[in-house]
Amino acid sequence: MRREPISSKKVDKIVPIGQKIMFFITEGNFKGTYSSYIYDKDDDYIYVLMPTNTKGIKGILRENDSVEVSFVDDKNRFRIGFSTKVNKIIKDDKKVIYRLDKPTEIARIELRNNFRVDDLIDTNFFYFKDSKIKKEKGVIIDISAGGIKLSTDCDLETRDKLFLEFNLNNDKMSEIEGEVVRKAVTGEKDVKHYGIQFIDLDKKTENKIVKYCISKQMETLRKMKGLD
Repeated sequence: MRREPISSKKVDKIVPIGQKIMFFITEGNFKGTYSSYIYDKDDDYIYVLMPTNTKGIKGILRENDSVEVSFVDDKNRFRIGFSTKVNKIIKDDKKVIYRLDKPTEIARIELRNNFRVDDLIDTNFFYFKDSKIKKEKGVIIDISAGGIKLSTDCDLETRDKLFLEFNLNNDKMSEIEGEVVRKAVTGEKDVKHYGIQFIDLDKKTENKIVKYCISKQMETLRKMKGLD
């Protein structure tokens, strides 16, 4: 994944009105990932509609709260991300609009298909072995909408089918079907890593995983002092 800093002077061309965005609230009681869109913009500010999450909960902010904004330029296969603050809260015809400071620095991130993020997520999984259904535990060490890398003590074989259950923030993923597509050498005694490819993932679950990956990616960007 290649990160490229972009001059803030190009914001007007890069961030169009009507653009759907991921809105990551970084502090307060409503910390998390939400969806919104660019409502308007002028020379100094970007205006976004109050965001909501997948459960319809509104992301409530105060003036001077920090936020991260991210969206995908589908045409050029880039993700655009920037940090900013809420400058003012505007109520307009029963709508709540956040006026955001135009960013001083934005980043363009080149995407790969099913981009993945590193993480540590506890998981239980079930698989069929020796004519029995077995339940085991493991840790997801990276995840994408296409699959995961699984760390576990148990022995799995290529083409083994698994059913996984794990949590992404407050969303419980259950009966996620996957197939072992590769084994990895870890160098750690009694620890095995496996590449698991998801099978027939429904669109709703896929979208939840994508949004989770975006929020983790934006969190990483926020913590970086500079972009390579």
